[in-house]
Amino acid sequence: MNIVVVSGSMRTDAQSLKVSKWLSDHLQTLEAESSVVDLHELKLPLFDVGETEAPNADKILSALDAADGVVFVSPEWNGMMSHSIMNMQHFVDKQLAHKPVMLVGVSAGRGGTYPIAQMRSAGYKNNQYFVSPEALLVQDVNGIMNSHSPEEGSPDESVQTRADYALKVLVEYAKASQGVRSSGVIDHETFANGV
Repeated sequence: MNIVVVSGSMRTDAQSLKVSKWLSDHLQTLEAESSVVDLHELKLPLFDVGETEAPNADKILSALDAADGVVFVSPEWNGMMSHSIMNMQHFVDKQLAHKPVMLVGVSAGRGGTYPIAQMRSAGYKNNQYFVSPEALLVQDVNGIMNSHSPEEGSPDESVQTRADYALKVLVEYAKASQGVRSSGVIDHETFANGV
């Protein structure tokens, strides 16, 4: 089982990247292969219907194509999801089709819900992925997920327990959807998008 974690921050050494690395490390304890794709590092250009060369697009597309499931980690920017995740989705064709995606909203304060809501409604139609019902909200992120041994009873322990549960659910959805993708029912030529 291969789960790719996509870090959507636009900053070097971002808190969202820290959360992404924690999630990827934890997935490996659940006996899943996992890697992190850092959109800040890839620096995809603004999508413009193929008129701009995007040499790093192949890196994310091949990672997503090989994935059985994906985690999108977005910081909240001005009450919105990361524009890098939205931009990445424009480069994606069928690499995410019929695969589960877990959504994670990150905030240095008490935000993070807006990115989850936006990611839930944006992108899945043409990319044809489905959203896991289990999302993760990481608030006050500076003090969260700095280790894998949180203090008992702390907010960090609560977030990590929720992360563990949501990742376990994602892995099971990833296993279950393999049969759908290999069934022969999927027809991308006739039905190029989800509606």
